[in-house]
Amino acid sequence: MATQELSNDKSIPQTNVKSITLEKGSKRKYTRKSKTYEKAKAMIDQMINEQTNEQTIELTNREIIEEKYDELIHDLIISEGDLETRLVNQQIAQRLDKTRDDNIFLEIMQPIAELYMQEQASKTIIERVKDAMINTVNYTKIGQQEGKKQQITGKLIDLFLMNENNLCVVDIDIHKDKSIEEIDKIRQNLIDSLPPNVGLVKTAHGGLHIYCNRNNYRLPSNRNAKVAGTDSFDIDVFAQMSKYKIENGQETKEIVLNRVVAPNTAI
Repeated sequence: MATQELSNDKSIPQTNVKSITLEKGSKRKYTRKSKTYEKAKAMIDQMINEQTNEQTIELTNREIIEEKYDELIHDLIISEGDLETRLVNQQIAQRLDKTRDDNIFLEIMQPIAELYMQEQASKTIIERVKDAMINTVNYTKIGQQEGKKQQITGKLIDLFLMNENNLCVVDIDIHKDKSIEEIDKIRQNLIDSLPPNVGLVKTAHGGLHIYCNRNNYRLPSNRNAKVAGTDSFDIDVFAQMSKYKIENGQETKEIVLNRVVAPNTAI
């Protein structure tokens, strides 16, 4: 009724409205997913599952370590014995509890660190030092400078440039007052006494450079001269213990040069 009254009202101007009917278009064709897509999706799903499994294993390992650690603290607290023993054990338990998170983290990281060390140790000496080799000039231990034409006489191993600091070089300096025959005999006796998993280089003066791992042994400095000796030879040990000089207990930005003569080099 309201519509009819509105259309009969002459006060409202009549408007011609053109209507358009929209026809439905043709249906969208369904394209079947390609095998490449399916393979890619399967690969992504596999990666997600593997990552989830790794996280689950890591979480499980942490839970095992935490449980073992907490059990140790608990056993110390309730330990039996005389009063002095119980007090000592309780003090140990308190110290362990204070450093609980740090100790658990170190125990979790230990297998990873050991795996990294094994991986580095399994590499050949050349693989480990290849990025730390620099040219030497004019029979000195000075590196070649850019823009200067100088005679290249060999190579140095710059321990500062190495990516790891576990490698060390034991320098056997046979006394030069010995005859060539004596030097050869001393060197061969040393070689016969060494384990098979070390790298050996005969030096220019007939001594030995022994490349080995220090296995986290803390040396006093980068260059340790005459740490031991006999009537026939002296022993120096070179390693990368610190990259920058220490002054007043603080590390400076000044680099500590730490270079070892490489094979086939004359100095």
